[in-house]
Amino acid sequence: MSDPSRAVLPTRLILSFIGVASAAGGYLADWNETHVFNPKWTAHAKFHNGQTMSTGLGLGLLTLYYTWRKTNSNTPSGLLDNLLTATLMASLYWATQLSAILYPGTKWVDDEFKESHGEPQKRGAPVILGITAAAYGLGWYRLTGGHLKSS
Repeated sequence: MSDPSRAVLPTRLILSFIGVASAAGGYLADWNETHVFNPKWTAHAKFHNGQTMSTGLGLGLLTLYYTWRKTNSNTPSGLLDNLLTATLMASLYWATQLSAILYPGTKWVDDEFKESHGEPQKRGAPVILGITAAAYGLGWYRLTGGHLKSS
């Protein structure tokens, strides 16, 4: 493909979707009675929820920036560098959702909301991480033709 940026358009679109989901997802999922307005939560727990929502917003915006930035995008290797950075930014929010269950006293969801809300992070984060990795793989393949560059 003569224009490397056209080769990665599908990857850019997928990473953009993940970036928007990362930026808005915390607000859409947590701005309700299960989190922000949960009277059982302490003020400090709500503080950390706000921190997490802001982190998702920041990582989502960085994902969009690196997905579409023009700097370093005039060569396939430069585009791959941008897309790798965007992929890492897009993955971090979702990977940390999976790691959160490893901390003492955590659950995927409070018992009172399990039936109505399920365990969305447990099921959704691995899917989003897989889609993100596949998007990068698609961009890598379209730019390199599947050939590793020898040093």
